[in-house]
Amino acid sequence: PLSMGSRGAGVCIDKGVLTEVSLEPSNENQVYVYINDRLSEAEVSKYVINCYLTNIDERFKVVVNHHLDIPIGYGLGSSGAAALSLSLALNDLLQLFSNIRAAQIAHVADLECRCGMGTVTAEYYGGLEMRLKEGAPGIGYLKQLKHDGEKVLILCLNPISTKEFLTNKIEMINGLGGKMLRKLDKEPTIEEFLKLSSIFARSIRFVDDRCYAIMDLLDEHGYTSSLAMFGETIFTIVDDVDAISSLLTEYGDIIVAEIDSKGARIVDTKGSS
Repeated sequence: PLSMGSRGAGVCIDKGVLTEVSLEPSNENQVYVYINDRLSEAEVSKYVINCYLTNIDERFKVVVNHHLDIPIGYGLGSSGAAALSLSLALNDLLQLFSNIRAAQIAHVADLECRCGMGTVTAEYYGGLEMRLKEGAPGIGYLKQLKHDGEKVLILCLNPISTKEFLTNKIEMINGLGGKMLRKLDKEPTIEEFLKLSSIFARSIRFVDDRCYAIMDLLDEHGYTSSLAMFGETIFTIVDDVDAISSLLTEYGDIIVAEIDSKGARIVDTKGSS
């Protein structure tokens, strides 16, 4: 699993998952995972926790709370962000591994639970990125594209099961994605990223026609947009937020985010990182 994953390109945003973890000594291991204060099965999070508990002799009551400011299931990488932030937080408490190794644990968890293929590597490094060689952080190869204060606008319409897509439809995107990535590597700009991403999304046609109609509307007004993998989620990268927002407000709530180039990190209770 460490050498597996996706190649591709994407953008990391400053909205995502903030994970709080507490450990208390216990007679037996107990695990409680909350998502926005609601108890959850959280398969990928429990996978990460088990990787740590099996490497220590002590027993703990583990309480995790993932605070999300992005919706789940819309292709925004929430499962990878949860796994990665959790692994970094647990490692910060237990001091078992290097940060790279902690990120690799999250990568394997995301793959094994079929929640994502390359999300963790992208989120670990951050930025507007091209993953040119598949694999976990420290194994895969990634390049970052230049950007200058642009905003990412995201319109979430409907969720799609990543697990179902990776199980049944992954073959439709192999080959075409590699061709697009090679083109982007020759001209690594935001404009080329959006253009190639839009061509890719239109070619595989895995969402409702309504998404493509909205993308066509944006094209008519001079904005190139694409789809998040995997969700009925339209995104673009622009300088002028207000102009494009007025085009999209009738379709649903819009997320406006900055491009985050720092990558995943520990944030202490005093607010410094």
